[in-house]
Amino acid sequence: MATPRPIRSMDPYAEAFWAYTQTKEFRLQQCSACNKFRWPPGPSCDQCLSDQFAWALMQGRGKVLSWTTFHRTYFPEYPAPHTSIVLELDEGPLFIAYPVGIDAAALREGMVLTLQWTDGEDTFGPYHLPVFGPVAA
Repeated sequence: MATPRPIRSMDPYAEAFWAYTQTKEFRLQQCSACNKFRWPPGPSCDQCLSDQFAWALMQGRGKVLSWTTFHRTYFPEYPAPHTSIVLELDEGPLFIAYPVGIDAAALREGMVLTLQWTDGEDTFGPYHLPVFGPVAA
């Protein structure tokens, strides 16, 4: 059974991202004119203003840039304490995710983590949430 999650914000661009996750594809929007990644996805590139884009498949690896542990509950689905991380993906864009399979005290700047998936469910239905954990041995 999927873990209940806060309700996802849904627009046509987010909807496309979540559609890819149904088959566990980690894709981010990439400008077709200048190749800049758009995350979160949107209608135009903030670098060149082009509205042309493709959904690029990510390798699913990134380095930890920062993290924070919330000691207050903001969503009942995420009881305190819970940790969020900021990763710089190998392709360059920053991505905020949840660490799995690692204690928050063990996180280090520059640590390489890889994509994993966890099941989620909200009012839009079940989905797969991209999360990041230690590189498999």
